[in-house]
Amino acid sequence: MPHVRTQGRSGPILASLARGLIALLLLAAPLAAASAQNLSFGLQAARPVPPWLHRATIYELWLNAFSKEGNLRGAIPGLKHIADLGATIVYLGPIAKRSADPYASPYGIADYNAIDPACGTDQDLRDFVAAAHALHLKVMLDIVYYHTAADNVMMRKDPAFYVKTQDGRIARGFWNQPLPDFSKPEVRNYLIDSLVHWVRDFGIDGFRCDVGGGVPESFWVDARKALNKINPNVILLSESDRPDDQLQAFDINYNFNYYLALRSVLRDGAPASTIRKSWEEMHSTMPRGARLLHFSDNHDWPRAVMQFGEKGAWAASVLDFTLDGIPFLYNGQEVADPTATSWIKPAPIRWSDAGNPADQKSIEATLANYKKLFAMRASEPALTSGSVIWINNTQPDSVVSFLRKLGSTEILVILNLSNRDVHVTVDLPVMDYFKVQNLLSPGLTWFSLYSGRVSADLAAYGYVVGKRIPLAPLAQ
Repeated sequence: MPHVRTQGRSGPILASLARGLIALLLLAAPLAAASAQNLSFGLQAARPVPPWLHRATIYELWLNAFSKEGNLRGAIPGLKHIADLGATIVYLGPIAKRSADPYASPYGIADYNAIDPACGTDQDLRDFVAAAHALHLKVMLDIVYYHTAADNVMMRKDPAFYVKTQDGRIARGFWNQPLPDFSKPEVRNYLIDSLVHWVRDFGIDGFRCDVGGGVPESFWVDARKALNKINPNVILLSESDRPDDQLQAFDINYNFNYYLALRSVLRDGAPASTIRKSWEEMHSTMPRGARLLHFSDNHDWPRAVMQFGEKGAWAASVLDFTLDGIPFLYNGQEVADPTATSWIKPAPIRWSDAGNPADQKSIEATLANYKKLFAMRASEPALTSGSVIWINNTQPDSVVSFLRKLGSTEILVILNLSNRDVHVTVDLPVMDYFKVQNLLSPGLTWFSLYSGRVSADLAAYGYVVGKRIPLAPLAQ
């Protein structure tokens, strides 16, 4: 979500309307839930996770785009590219057998326990997982339990497995698809057994749970207990901002509040301070220590490079990787690919452009920059487990500024999210921060001593990301 499963030529119009409506619902849901139950989730602790998960980075692989073959077998050679980039988790778009309806999206599932023939075979998935594991990559599957396809095997087995309207007919949810009835133990057991199947029989490391907030939280708690018996380190990512997800079941939540704030700044010209406000709201709403996804591109939205331009898209990624939380990259983002996501037909990423030397040089430079971004985060513990300290500045409409602090280590981030050059002063004493070691470029950044505060000239979408250099002892 907010993917849109529609039929016919009205799809793009419905998609646009649905995206906006769902975004509003997602933003309202966490606050409404907390209010209705009179709970303050910010005072509760998120469930503990293995330390490696704090250092994780997620790469979404959409089969129709990733290779010219558009299937699991064709994607295997590209796994080395993902590992070389520096990602740690590969999230596969839906591969379960989809509806026979020719207009069905990959999220119209007909059989949760079978692989769609267009994606490959059981052996293809086993080989894909083995190749990923050999490269120290974990593999997550995309699953959708909020609804099924109308021709799902559950419907043929027993229509009583589905929610009914008042007049006894099969009910549909937000999309025109039937809703499993989670009040029935048989439904819960069937779907939990499917999750266990993929982990036990294929070595799958986790699941991205589509419309996770549309399924009762108690179901996910039961699923977690069952999965823990097979692999207690299974990753559960909820495509929801629901605050109680991480109390007992999930490891990570989407952060739509953040994405919509980022989009409003980069695309619509909202003040950069909107980012800080959204961060503060989410951290007051979610449990303490909750892990939130930071993304600026995925299969549900227009490509970042098309919405924000190349410089704006890169600035968004710099922010994604320097804030706390789990950074997320959509395939092709690392080469500034503009190709729109295709739900059914292949739409391969433009990985190279040998016929145009200038474009090829730009692709290679963008890829090199993303490798630096991944390497920076992997090598700096302050970026994966340090606190975020927001710092006021004189250009709040254009610039965000904050420190990542872990012990005595401090990393300063000053990021211009506007398309104009700015001179900005940050509320830090320059005598303590007069130079930083750049983390995304060579050398040092020195700040002028005369203003008494840290100040910098930033080009459009420019930034400083640097580690504070402690004072050195006097040479004897």
